[in-house]
Amino acid sequence: MKAITNVVKGMMIVMVSLLIFSCSDGEDGAIGPAGQDGVNGVDGTSGADGNDGADGADGQDGADGQPGTANVIYSDWIARDFETNVAAETNEQLLTTFDLNEFNLNEDVVLVYGRREVNILVSEIKQLPFIHASQSEFYSFEVANFVGGSSLRIEVATLDGSTNIFTFFDDFRYVIIPGGVAAPTNTNSATKSAIDYTKMSYEEIITLFNIPE
Repeated sequence: MKAITNVVKGMMIVMVSLLIFSCSDGEDGAIGPAGQDGVNGVDGTSGADGNDGADGADGQDGADGQPGTANVIYSDWIARDFETNVAAETNEQLLTTFDLNEFNLNEDVVLVYGRREVNILVSEIKQLPFIHASQSEFYSFEVANFVGGSSLRIEVATLDGSTNIFTFFDDFRYVIIPGGVAAPTNTNSATKSAIDYTKMSYEEIITLFNIPE
């Protein structure tokens, strides 16, 4: 009887053990490998770049513009200031001097003008040389060379040997046109350099070369 009791106890112990074992949590399994990334959605395919266009042909060179003040030398109006302030048979006034690079007596054109005020609204401009007949006065200019340059002077004299103060002109102005400067002309002209600037009026000269008053 005791032996049966022991057997029953043993079986009960085994059953309880099995019950406890089945109710306990199992150990966590090892972490599996990471899954592959999902495939990104496919973007719309961009079109291929087009070929560069061919360079256009160079345009034709424009016609040369009119020569302007960059090439022509000119002065402001210079007040009359003769060397002698009393009546004399001759007189003179230095207008300016040039160095060797500014003026070439053999090639450049020199234009000199005298201006007198007729009234408050009107002025007269005359190109030199000029004869003031009513006073027997002769106005001219001279370009003289010296070592290293040249000078430009106004020269006046009476035609009859009398003495005058020479007040006909109030001021003077000069324009130097370099020999290499050709003025624009119409297409029928043989050569541009054939123009005789001394035959042109003061207004024509300042307009032609864009010289400000």
